[in-house]
Amino acid sequence: MVLAQTPKRPPSLPEKKRHGHHHKHTKHYEKPYWPYLPLLVIVVVGLVGNAWLSRRQQVLGATSAITISSLLQATDAQRASNHEQALTLNSELGDAAQAKASDMATRNYWSHNTPDGKTPWVFVQQSGYQYQVAAENLAYGFSSSTATVTGWMNSAEHRANILNGEYQNVGFGVARAGDYQGRGPAVIVVAMYAEPRSGASTVPAVLGDRTILPGSQHVARIQLLTAGSAPWSLVALSFLAGACAVLFAVRHGLFLRRAFVRSEAFIIHHPMFDILLVAIGTLGFVLTRTSGFIQ
Repeated sequence: MVLAQTPKRPPSLPEKKRHGHHHKHTKHYEKPYWPYLPLLVIVVVGLVGNAWLSRRQQVLGATSAITISSLLQATDAQRASNHEQALTLNSELGDAAQAKASDMATRNYWSHNTPDGKTPWVFVQQSGYQYQVAAENLAYGFSSSTATVTGWMNSAEHRANILNGEYQNVGFGVARAGDYQGRGPAVIVVAMYAEPRSGASTVPAVLGDRTILPGSQHVARIQLLTAGSAPWSLVALSFLAGACAVLFAVRHGLFLRRAFVRSEAFIIHHPMFDILLVAIGTLGFVLTRTSGFIQ
């Protein structure tokens, strides 16, 4: 007697899923996803690097050895490269700048004018210096004298103060604050530039005929790297990083449903292009973070 054998019915889709046979994650299956690993690494490294740089900047900005002599050297180097005469340190201007820096640290304000409305020239008057024209630059959060002056050079107004050919004298003030502007310890730097009034020994101290007070700004890392020679670098890099981010989002937007909703494998034909976009975007994010503040 011959018994007929019922052929085995192939397992249904639910059975395949129940037994885990519906997809075998082979190398071929996983291949389309491998390009995302370097992208993830780039982003993580960028974020960690930015956190490290921010922490290092905060520490150096609070403990940096910013000195009057190094500030003068960095300032005169910029003037020399722009064919201007070196400045002369003036003790009275130095006293005025130091009094202003100490007042800012003690009363925790970030402004050319004091909280009670006094202008910087009050400090100059009190020091006994008489001037024809004067200017003031402020900074905090930088890690060195060179970085401070470079930060000023990235602003048209601050740069004009440093390179003004009318100025002959300069005074610097440096003060440390324990928790300045709610951002932790910081070194505050005040620079006062001036053209002395003729016959200063006999003329009473009065307000200068012209005074210059730049506005408040932040200085990004990319601006320090360009050493003040490319003030446009922050705008250019921000635009480039933003364009890369938008292009990456548009490039992948059409694949989101297939990739994450239906879990289908897809192949992006130029993974190195994606890596380049993410690398530029991440680098742009890191380099456009604030390095210090000027006013």
